[in-house]
Amino acid sequence: MTELDEALTILQNRGFKKTPQRINILEYLIQHRIHPSAMKIADSLAMNLTTVYNTLDVLIASKLVYPIDNNQDGKKHYDYFVHPHYHVICRNCGRIVDGKNIDLQNFPTLARQASGYLIEQTSLEFTGLCPACQKLLDIN
Repeated sequence: MTELDEALTILQNRGFKKTPQRINILEYLIQHRIHPSAMKIADSLAMNLTTVYNTLDVLIASKLVYPIDNNQDGKKHYDYFVHPHYHVICRNCGRIVDGKNIDLQNFPTLARQASGYLIEQTSLEFTGLCPACQKLLDIN
């Protein structure tokens, strides 16, 4: 089963239909781990921007896509998020990088046990300076 097939199965199991727009955007996000804005997705897929926003809203509701604010450009960026991972965001240039060296699988259980909350989504973000900005700003 491909990652796209897995995502489409999850989408259907969560009560959402497989539309061409949802398939195209999911496939784009799975193949391009660049955390694009809606405008970048629309341009890359030659899709109407309103359609992209509406489709992203559904994919966020399905918990397949996660919106990220890099606090730099005033835009939301989007990430395919079936497999929990964290993000590292550069506070200078806004670059977003996926991190996968921390096992986040137990975080929801630990949070539920500590709070009594029903955990519906997990996200973890770190902010700092990327290597390029450290060099640019002459920070060791």
